Amino acid sequence: MNNQHRPAPPLAFTAAARTVYVSAWRDFQRAWGALVVYEVMFKLLQAWLFVPVVALFLSAALSRAGHVAVSNRDVFDFLLSPVGLLYAVLFTSVAVATFLLEQAGLMVLAAPTHSAERLPLRRHLVAALGKSLRVAQLGNVMALLFGLSFLPFVLLAGLTYVALLSGYDIYFYWTERPPLFWAAAGIGVVLLLAATAIGLALYVRWVFALPILLFEKRYARAALRASRERGRGAGWRVGFVVLAWPVGVLLAGATLEAAFRFGAAAALTRAGERPLGLILFLLVAQAALLASLSFVFVVGLSLVTRQLYLFQSEPLSAGERESEGETKDASSPWPRRLAYLAFIFLLLTPLALWADLPRQLKARPPVYVTAHRGHSHAAPENTLSAVRKAIESGADYAEIDVQQTKDGVVVLLHDRDFMRVSGDSRRIEDLTYDEARNLDVGSWFDPAFADERVPTLAEVIHRCRGQIKLNIEMKFFGQDRSLAANVARLVRDLDFEDDCLVTSLNYDALREVKHHNPRLRVGLIVAFALGDLSRLELDALSVRADFLSDELLREAHRLGMEVHAWPVGDRRLMIQVIQRGVDTVITGDPDMAVRVRNERAELTGSERLLLASGWLLGL
Repeated sequence: MNNQHRPAPPLAFTAAARTVYVSAWRDFQRAWGALVVYEVMFKLLQAWLFVPVVALFLSAALSRAGHVAVSNRDVFDFLLSPVGLLYAVLFTSVAVATFLLEQAGLMVLAAPTHSAERLPLRRHLVAALGKSLRVAQLGNVMALLFGLSFLPFVLLAGLTYVALLSGYDIYFYWTERPPLFWAAAGIGVVLLLAATAIGLALYVRWVFALPILLFEKRYARAALRASRERGRGAGWRVGFVVLAWPVGVLLAGATLEAAFRFGAAAALTRAGERPLGLILFLLVAQAALLASLSFVFVVGLSLVTRQLYLFQSEPLSAGERESEGETKDASSPWPRRLAYLAFIFLLLTPLALWADLPRQLKARPPVYVTAHRGHSHAAPENTLSAVRKAIESGADYAEIDVQQTKDGVVVLLHDRDFMRVSGDSRRIEDLTYDEARNLDVGSWFDPAFADERVPTLAEVIHRCRGQIKLNIEMKFFGQDRSLAANVARLVRDLDFEDDCLVTSLNYDALREVKHHNPRLRVGLIVAFALGDLSRLELDALSVRADFLSDELLREAHRLGMEVHAWPVGDRRLMIQVIQRGVDTVITGDPDMAVRVRNERAELTGSERLLLASGWLLGL
């Protein structure tokens, strides 16, 4: 094979794009059966091997690093540790290499042979796997270069945060949006756009590296250099052709998914008392849609990339196109038979969800409603008024945030300073209780609450006794850990253990609470959880609703932990998390949550079935 290639002569832009896409379509027509089989096999291998291996490696890394779970605070500590950085590098490298291996197999299967008969599928796969080490090496080099390219933007983002957003609590900037916030946001947008542009430019520059490695017997660094030379002078044309496909598929997929959801919702509202057949049909239809979009995205990108490579490598592409005209489709019928079986398998996969429907229909205890920071929609957060409004709403718990003053008094406050709620930039750790008590923490919400003052935990417990339970979240912004002991002793002295749950982002603080007061129930707050939950001594797990997986929900319940979902701010999300079986919803609008809970308790069996099916369909 001639390794010296000169760039193809420039054609009209539309003609070049048309040539590439038409040739890719012909490749698909010739080899569609083998492509379907390979893609299904690869996805299954990815799900059964790649994901479990990554999970096992992460579990081992966490264990060696001394972590048993990762909360949204610990995740940064872990990633910035030597073990965490190593894991991040390895995970990124493996992810890029896996993507390239998938593309490599599809490109090899799409390439025609120079004989009258096509190679059997088995030999095609062997040919693709035989180059897997070089493909993996290419993935590692690309991941490293991408990481080094993005590192300056990450550092600039960190410097921007320190310079503009570290003066006060970050929540003040997020809610009040002062000029410094918009300045930082503007810089962030510029950095994001610049990083995206750099990433796309590198992707376009290296787009030919994989086919060069596969078909020209080059190694990673040589393939990257050759790819850069192959696209010189035609970068914007190459970029448009190769990026138009994924962008077009994503837009078409979003449109089709929106149309499906609209149609499915309309059909379910008219399903009547016997919706089982309709639900089954919708599950299969949605699976077919999602599988088809995934297949079209990945396979189309591979074929378009390969044809674009041939177009930019004229001597090689001319010889290959000549062979395409001579190639006969004399392949074994088995790839097509396997393709049909694979397609049927994908269609039947959603029926596994059907087994989950009986669990959805089982009677469960009513979900508890927790008012976030008191009733923070009706009164200034973390005040006695907010607690009173939570009681009036019918909520089961009032969630409050506690810290302690300079002289050791446990008071209610969410941020590390009073800037957002009183306009005072001083931190709670620098104020005595008498100084904090003089601050107005209600006028920011409404002038009607101008007399609102910072309450103590003891005052709130006295106000709640016999009317509502408390979820006491301990906030730590410094190194002082006496807050945990003080909260535990205070709850014990006021005999309030049976009516409260103590939560925190800090697991060590929760262990200290249990040490000082074993009767107290404790819960860890996480954005998402990793590691071995069975090693945690917890009564509850408070998980961000966006990241609450079914696996985590089942594992926590198996271990006897309650699962609390936060923040649940709209009716749709509230219905979803209740349907999935959480024990408590934490919301700033407890009035709505109580109404949703009561409405669900009145549903008939068929109505609960429709609701569960709507959730499974993502409606």
